[in-house]
Amino acid sequence: MGTPPPPTPSMEKTLFEKEEDKQKEKEMPILTQKTALLNEQKKDSQAEQPTDREKNILAYETRLSGLLAFQKLLVLNGVFEGEIYSKEGTLIIGQKAVVRAKVEVDNILIYGQFSGNICVSNLTELKVGSEVVGDVKTKKLRVEEGATLVGKCECIARP
Repeated sequence: MGTPPPPTPSMEKTLFEKEEDKQKEKEMPILTQKTALLNEQKKDSQAEQPTDREKNILAYETRLSGLLAFQKLLVLNGVFEGEIYSKEGTLIIGQKAVVRAKVEVDNILIYGQFSGNICVSNLTELKVGSEVVGDVKTKKLRVEEGATLVGKCECIARP
C-alpha cells in the first residue's frame, strides 16, 4: 500500500475561527462609530481654520493706511495706520508689525507693536515681546510673560 492521500481542507470553520469572526463582528460597530467621530472632529477643526482664500495678509515691509474690514483672518506683518473691523474674524499682529489703529474684532493676537484702542468680543492675547499702548476692552485676556501693556484694560462680558 502506498501513502495515504493528503487530508482535504475542511469546508467548515473551526470553533476557534468562528469565535474570531464573532469577536470581529462585535468590534466592527465600535470601530465604525470611532471612525465617524474622528471624521466629524476633523471636519470641525477644518471648519474653524480659514482656507487660503479666507486669509488676508499684509506682508512685511508693506505700508497701508485707511479702513480695513475682513471676515475670517487678517495677518498684519507690515505697518498699518487706521481702523480695523470684523464681527467674527481674528486679527494677528505679527512680530515685526507696527500698528496704530482703532480695532474692533472677535479675537486678536498681538506679537508686535500696537498703539490705539482695542475692543474685542472674545479673546485678546498679548504674546511675549508684544508692546501695546492704549485701552483694551475684551471678554477674555491672556498676557504672556514678557508682553507689555500700557493703558486701561476692562474685561467685560460684552465689550
